[in-house]
Amino acid sequence: MNTDLNLKAIRTCDHLIDVVIGLIASWTLAFHFSKLFNLERDATLITGIIVFLVVVYFLFNNLEKHKNANDPPSFTSTQNKSHTVIFLSLIAVSALLAWVDLDGLLWPLAWILLIGVLFFSFKNSWESDRTTTSQRTRELSRLGTVLVIALALLTAFLSLIMVRPDQDDVFLVNHSTWVSEHSDEIPQRDTIFSDNSLPTERPAGVQTSIESLIGAVSAHLPVTAAALTYFAWGPLIAALGVLATWRLLRGLGARSPALATWAGTAFLILDGEMHASFGNFFVGRSWQGKTVLLLLVIPMLWHHGANWGRTGSKKSLYIATLAGVAGIGLSSSAAFLVPAVVLAAVAVTSIEQQKPQRLIQSLIVVTPAVIAGFYTVLSEPQKLQAAKGFIAGISPKELLDSGNEPIEILRMVFDRGATTFIIMICILTSWITVKNRSARLVLLAGPIVVFLGFFTPGILDVMNEIGDADAVAWRTLWVLPLPAMVGLVLIAPRAGIRGAPVIASTILVATFLALGTPITSSDNRKTEIVWPPAYDLPQPEQQSASSLIEIVGPGGIVAGPENVDFSVSVMTTKVRSVNPRSAYLTGRHAGEEFRSDERLILSRGLETGRSEYGTESFENALRVLSPDAVCLKDTKEQEVAEVLINVGYKEIGNDGFCRIWVE
Repeated sequence: MNTDLNLKAIRTCDHLIDVVIGLIASWTLAFHFSKLFNLERDATLITGIIVFLVVVYFLFNNLEKHKNANDPPSFTSTQNKSHTVIFLSLIAVSALLAWVDLDGLLWPLAWILLIGVLFFSFKNSWESDRTTTSQRTRELSRLGTVLVIALALLTAFLSLIMVRPDQDDVFLVNHSTWVSEHSDEIPQRDTIFSDNSLPTERPAGVQTSIESLIGAVSAHLPVTAAALTYFAWGPLIAALGVLATWRLLRGLGARSPALATWAGTAFLILDGEMHASFGNFFVGRSWQGKTVLLLLVIPMLWHHGANWGRTGSKKSLYIATLAGVAGIGLSSSAAFLVPAVVLAAVAVTSIEQQKPQRLIQSLIVVTPAVIAGFYTVLSEPQKLQAAKGFIAGISPKELLDSGNEPIEILRMVFDRGATTFIIMICILTSWITVKNRSARLVLLAGPIVVFLGFFTPGILDVMNEIGDADAVAWRTLWVLPLPAMVGLVLIAPRAGIRGAPVIASTILVATFLALGTPITSSDNRKTEIVWPPAYDLPQPEQQSASSLIEIVGPGGIVAGPENVDFSVSVMTTKVRSVNPRSAYLTGRHAGEEFRSDERLILSRGLETGRSEYGTESFENALRVLSPDAVCLKDTKEQEVAEVLINVGYKEIGNDGFCRIWVE
């Protein structure tokens, strides 16, 4: 009975992930349908609900037919052992990537070495002696299930109380807020500075849909879009990210999936050194669409892609297809990440099972992402023409000496030094820790796709010419199921040493504690742990923003330091702020009447208390933009205060951060 309850709990966790992915995929379809027919928000929501109900019925009707899809997998145990030379070579390559700046012509040389070692690793796994294998099912302990569920709840709670502001929310949460506050059609243009009238500041391409879903749902709940984003959606995704990693580890035949999940999650908690690190896309930003892609969609594609290639499970093929559709509703990066993961996972497993036709059938999974990618490229034909010219005129020397250095991409995500060395060891050697040949090939497929697919000399340059890849090239590393890889290495047994996993894990975690930066540390972009939970916005600017919104009311315009304007734009679109993010003061929406210079001058002056560009320029900006209320940061500087008085503003209060002025 206990075994049955445990299996039921496992299946419930797996089904919860599938339902959320089904929800995102359903809304993505309804969202693009609404754009074709200009449906209003509520009509789009009803359409999305209908599609979602159909998807859920399709997924869970006649479960007995697909009951093995979420069971603890049956896997093949082999006696094949990795060659010592291969292992030592992988360690050496890890050290090279961790400490040496392999730029210029050094990268092609290191790349040849790395690909050679990965080739022999793949050959070593492929040549496992299948005649000495045996089939068995790894039973999962009830304690392990309880520990993973507890970890998921803990990460959800951490997401709830952790505040690490990120200015991407100016665009993302603002969009949700606008949809929540307006019942007309889903916006396709700017909502930060206008009501769906100015061009959007984001590049051309397929519009993500997850923000509109949050806004449409919050419109029918007694909570704001920001509250739903930060207090519900973010914690939910943080918890599901843990469960998705656990499911992947079970599918890989991990010796102890629960312990590996804990170890991989501990790594994420300690991986806060770099802004683009995997850890910083965990609980601290779990509500953003690109983070949902990383935490849920990527592990799901590895799991279901491998399961489809290995077993021919139709349910895995269907769920992977839903995940592919969901991906394009979450981030534009799905256009290159989804095909890379799916084709890699299915290729190694289907060919290993001598079922190559499954690879052809898996094209249904990648089709939505490929279409989205082509649409993005074709939406700016001048970029395509430039790319054609670049490819036609490229020389071998340019290919070897890349303008977009792969080592710099690694440094953006992993930095350098001892912690990077550990991470690279996990990426390159995690395959050694599992006995199943198919699982080994899957774990090798990740680094092969990254280093042979994306980091081949010249590839990033071509990607950049086609679609400004320099801004998102670091996301190519998201192909790697890193938490699972780290977890596998940390719990791996060491021959002849009792308790080796505990000892090794302790040493590695201690190294990260000593040299790394926990994502909860104040050194990580001034992260705070707060209670009661608060919006993931700058403090105390958030309180000042609330005061300004209340003072001016709907239709008003406010100005303040950039972080105050940032908070205003996230909390409401009924009140406009002058400069919520300096990076958004340029672009297609910023014509002459937009007054970009004046916006910057005004916000900078209100931040410092003095006019860096002269009092006349500040006074002109104040008169041109004419905000209804102003937040002047409480400093000793009086220059800006005098200008405010001269223009006709009156100070009405001081909240400890802002001196608040009104006309």
